[in-house]
Amino acid sequence: MMISIIKKSLQLSAMAMFFLITMHGAIADRFLPEIQPTPEYLPGEVVGIQMRALGKNDQPFDDAGIELTFRFASPSNKASTGPLSRFTNLFSNPAYKPMLNHTLLEIGQAEIRENQARVPVMIETPDGSRMVYLFMLSRQSQEPYVDCWMTDSVNAVKIAPTDESTLM
Repeated sequence: MMISIIKKSLQLSAMAMFFLITMHGAIADRFLPEIQPTPEYLPGEVVGIQMRALGKNDQPFDDAGIELTFRFASPSNKASTGPLSRFTNLFSNPAYKPMLNHTLLEIGQAEIRENQARVPVMIETPDGSRMVYLFMLSRQSQEPYVDCWMTDSVNAVKIAPTDESTLM
């Protein structure tokens, strides 16, 4: 059932996908040090910013993508995964390491229910393997992040080889 939800969520039009990847690439490339959570970012945009930054992790400095991703981690996420040095170590885990320097990114449609959102993502790594992740976000209610969508967790989703080919 999860695979069908992810497949359905990942079926964005080529134009929408191009727009998402291009828009977030421009944001991440040009304004990396200045990007901060704001209420203007929708869940899919938050995920796009994080994933584009991780795709160019060491630009403009080592682990810049991880640092930006940590900025968009919710306070509860940071409480369990932080500080930044500990959060950085998560990316040595085989489940999350493929997120760094991926070569292809597809962001699925956000499923929003009140103050919770789920956003599926598929990436392709430099060796050609594909990984699917499910981002769980929540709209924050405490200062300084009131009404900002922030990431609570990210789960790697196992997919069968036959399912993998139908996600693109």
